[in-house]
Amino acid sequence: MKNDFLPKLWSFAGRYKYMIVLVLFLVVLFAASDNSLIRRYAQKREIRALQEQIRTITEQKESDEALLEDLSNDSLIIDRIAREKFNMRSQDEDVFIEER
Repeated sequence: MKNDFLPKLWSFAGRYKYMIVLVLFLVVLFAASDNSLIRRYAQKREIRALQEQIRTITEQKESDEALLEDLSNDSLIIDRIAREKFNMRSQDEDVFIEER
């Protein structure tokens, strides 16, 4: 019985050698190599997420630059932001807070 196993294995491998090589190639292609398709898909997802983050940060930067330009040119905007965001007031005025 033990002596029959090795010749049967070689016979099977000889008959299906192209299929075995193809399966091994696909295993290496999909999972085993550094450039596997699974890893490439994960990297593409990460790239898309980072590009979205870059886009968001760029929009925020442009908004902040526009606000900075407005603040350096107009003192009324500084007063408005101080009142709205920081609840500040001038010395001679009373503030009434509306509850919503």
